[in-house]
Amino acid sequence: MPKKKKKSWKEQQRDRQLKEQKAENTFQQQRKNLKKTKPRNWSKIIIISSIIIISIVIVSYFIFQNPASEPFYTIYIKSDGSIDPQEVPIIKNDENHYTLTGNIHGSIIIEKNNIILDGANHILYGNNKVTSKGLEVSEKNQITIKNLEIKDFETGMHFFISSNNIITDNKLSDNKNSIWLEFSSNNQIINNRFSKQFALTLASSSDNQISQNTIQDCEGAIGLSYSSNNKITENNITNSTSAIGLVSYSSNNTISENFLLNCDGGIALDSYSSDNEILDNTLKTGLGGLGFSSFSMNNHISRNQIEYFDQGIILTESPANLFEQNSISNCAAGITLSYSLNNTFTENNIMNSQQLGISLTYSEDNYFYHNIFSENSEQVFSSDSLSYWDNGYPSGGNYWSDYEEKYPNAEEIESSGIWNEPYEINESEYDNFPLMNQPVS
Repeated sequence: MPKKKKKSWKEQQRDRQLKEQKAENTFQQQRKNLKKTKPRNWSKIIIISSIIIISIVIVSYFIFQNPASEPFYTIYIKSDGSIDPQEVPIIKNDENHYTLTGNIHGSIIIEKNNIILDGANHILYGNNKVTSKGLEVSEKNQITIKNLEIKDFETGMHFFISSNNIITDNKLSDNKNSIWLEFSSNNQIINNRFSKQFALTLASSSDNQISQNTIQDCEGAIGLSYSSNNKITENNITNSTSAIGLVSYSSNNTISENFLLNCDGGIALDSYSSDNEILDNTLKTGLGGLGFSSFSMNNHISRNQIEYFDQGIILTESPANLFEQNSISNCAAGITLSYSLNNTFTENNIMNSQQLGISLTYSEDNYFYHNIFSENSEQVFSSDSLSYWDNGYPSGGNYWSDYEEKYPNAEEIESSGIWNEPYEINESEYDNFPLMNQPVS
């Protein structure tokens, strides 16, 4: 049989072109035939297929990332010192010392007195369920909780009828309520960090110390109701809706040396919260700096620095409070009183108010002396509020930055440092002994 002659390169190219042309003709004929049949809804099929594929990818991703959902434990440190269940990552170092060795998805209930629970910087995760509590202590004493991070609970820590406990160096975030003390006294909450929640709530809890905590981006920072004799000191509170609030007969508390920045409400007392000391706090930027309402009386407010608020100090139906040596500057209104009687303001500096230094409405028998009213757009507005604007001679009244402009012919009374012409507040109110120089606190 004769050997078949091998085709040349040109012949091979021609054959390849003929095959491609034939395939193209066949494809075009198939398209024509498809048009003659009932069309299928390809777009819908493609969309459904795409969704299925994407879903499979997402589910596969989470399966691989989380091969099994974490079990949620309720862990007990029992009165005999045992841990139940035993397989959780908590070790017992000695009779009264417990340490987390890993993160936990679950709650811890402490039933033993006089223990230390050291989180060792591990996390206690919640499940965001209503009424869930990260750590619960009921009728127990002398417990220390430290170095623990708690998140995603309704309440991070709940202490009920529990005293002489220490909560320190913990981090709590993304809970609805962070720490809740109920009928609990003589506890210390020191040097903790709080964010994105309501940080601290005390209900019927007295003689507690809340100090050196950092609170930021919270709906509310520190709230007390029916709670007395507590000390709230040296806390740093920023970017929160409300900073410190006392309500419902919360009395004899000390709020001192706290720093508040960018909080809508600074420090507020309401509903018969009386006999409190508010001292040496710094409040910057917000809607209201210090607020007193509903018969919050006999409070002592001293040496606070308040600046860049819509209203620096607000009193509503609150009598007999003492304000001394406070600085209220760069607020729209420095001090506002309504239906508030018999308050005393002395040695305060009210300056650079864009609208009013002081506004009084239906607020009689208030006393103002030895204050500095400096560079306010309007020094005083008083409506139905007959008050006293000096402390008699030779003690004197207040310093008014616009006095010499208003009374260019006034003279000093016998080297007393007091002008001889009264400063008119309105047609029925006067500072009878205005000061020539700013008083030194």
